[in-house]
Amino acid sequence: MGGLTEDQALVAQSDGYTMCCALPGSGKSHTIVELTKNLLAKNKTNKVLLITFTRAAAAELTERLNAKLGDQAYRAKASTFDSIYGQQVKTLNEKRKKRTLVGGEQYNFIERAIRYCSLNGMKMEDALGHIDYYGRMIDPKPINDDETAESWQVYSSYMSLLAQNNMQDFNVIAREAYLGVETGRIAPWDCTHMLVDEFQDTSDMQYAWIRVHGEAGIKITVVGDDDQSIYSWRGALGFENMVMFQQDFNAKGYVLRKCFRCRPEILASARTIIEFNSERVYKEMESAREEGGIVKVHGYLSEVDELDAMIQAIKANNKQWAILSRTNKILDKAEAMLKVNEIPYIRLGSKNLWDDNVANIFLKIIWSIIRPKDKRFIGEILGWLGEDEQDIQLISRAMTYFKGSFGEWMPDETLQWSSVSQTLHEKWIPFGIDCSGKILIEGRVKQLLDLLKEARGNKGSEAKFLDILGGIIIGMKDELSFCERVEILAKNLAPSKDGNNEDDVETGVVTLSSLHSSKGLQWAQVWMLASNQGICPSTRALDEGEAAVSEERRLFYVGMTRAVDELRLSFTFNPLQGTGERKPPSQFLGEGFPERTLEIIEQLKKQNANQTTND
Repeated sequence: MGGLTEDQALVAQSDGYTMCCALPGSGKSHTIVELTKNLLAKNKTNKVLLITFTRAAAAELTERLNAKLGDQAYRAKASTFDSIYGQQVKTLNEKRKKRTLVGGEQYNFIERAIRYCSLNGMKMEDALGHIDYYGRMIDPKPINDDETAESWQVYSSYMSLLAQNNMQDFNVIAREAYLGVETGRIAPWDCTHMLVDEFQDTSDMQYAWIRVHGEAGIKITVVGDDDQSIYSWRGALGFENMVMFQQDFNAKGYVLRKCFRCRPEILASARTIIEFNSERVYKEMESAREEGGIVKVHGYLSEVDELDAMIQAIKANNKQWAILSRTNKILDKAEAMLKVNEIPYIRLGSKNLWDDNVANIFLKIIWSIIRPKDKRFIGEILGWLGEDEQDIQLISRAMTYFKGSFGEWMPDETLQWSSVSQTLHEKWIPFGIDCSGKILIEGRVKQLLDLLKEARGNKGSEAKFLDILGGIIIGMKDELSFCERVEILAKNLAPSKDGNNEDDVETGVVTLSSLHSSKGLQWAQVWMLASNQGICPSTRALDEGEAAVSEERRLFYVGMTRAVDELRLSFTFNPLQGTGERKPPSQFLGEGFPERTLEIIEQLKKQNANQTTND
């Protein structure tokens, strides 16, 4: 079996219930493809389903499979959990096809749910957390059976709104897919073998779906690394699911222990830190690279000093730098420094402007105005404008049977809708009449923006963002009419693809990324900024306890193992200048580099004392 290590060959020759724990950069994708090839060669009736989490990863696997399998590639399918769930649920043949909430539009439904149950003091991120928490349950029930709990109220209101509007989110689809297979309403996926990549990121719902397929006779191989489980906040169970899989299926375990990415010095440093976690699969770690890696810890008196040093290092040797940090706020400062120094860069994980919930609903408003026969978004629009939910349902039902546009519809005299909805209704047809020329288009946009901002209470940041969106329409080519401009922008109503194009970054272009967004990627040179206690591990993790700190340690490990040749870890001695408050270096630095960290602290104390004396 050429081109495979001994560990990889054992996995590639397996044919049963198998768990493979793979080090960073250990060639797991190569191994998965070889396993697929062997399974198809063993039996002409074998079919393999390969599952991962992102469309980009599925596309990469598909490309590798096509290259390796040739005319047999049709017997193997690489896809995401969400895509497979969706295809299974479609087989239920429901009378009314539900529309799936994507991107920013979910925020508008959550906002309506908060308003509907009169929890106006609840923060959007808290509501989203509650909804996701219950949504990931196989059988959602209120905590301690307390239906008066605010978390349950906002979830219940959200689910009611989805049902009333014939919509679903990805958690709903996942639950239907699992329960459908479990109860026999949906047939198990048509395959003999299932290979699950990034298994450490699976939730209890995803594992239940995998398990029910295994119980149906499908042979399952899971590949992952519990040391890289960093998504507990979205339900990933990491080590727990790995233990459960072995117990449920008496699975045979393998470890891909050879890392082809990190030089030995980098891998050894990362290993020292991650082994402070107790609940993990023990694994040997061996670098396939030659010695010669650079691992350095730096400490600075201030953030300014830290960022200056980063810039100097980039200027001195910019082969392929990645700047990583626990928070986007720190990356913002690093980005500003790169701009000032005119150093080219890309930033990963940044969202498309039109994925924002305000931008999304703005597009739906202007599209619905110029395309009056398309009444899909009327309910969402009225909900965002604050209309009463009962009236929204009444209007939405009326629109279903009314052949004309929203502007042509004449409401019943008993309808007590808001003045904002009335005004929009009155201006719907005039707003949709096409016009050309900067003055007319600018006037049209201003009228619409004034109406929307007033309806939303002229919220500062939201109002400014609406002005930016309006400015985009006004700033388009002069020869385009109003309707033509809207038609061009409305293409952004389609769901955006995964992330940025992160492949083949040019030499000399610096990559900025959060630690979470860096997972699965690698760079010749990595600098991890702000390795301070209270940042990584975060203050929240320190408050929550050891399990949360262990996840932060895994996140730190992920960042370290992105580095191929050079790794620099830095902390600031006095990040809150002028307050006298200090955040000590991260405990992870103390675990991995105890002597060096203490040495730097003593140097910085002397430096700080000298500066204070001179001042």
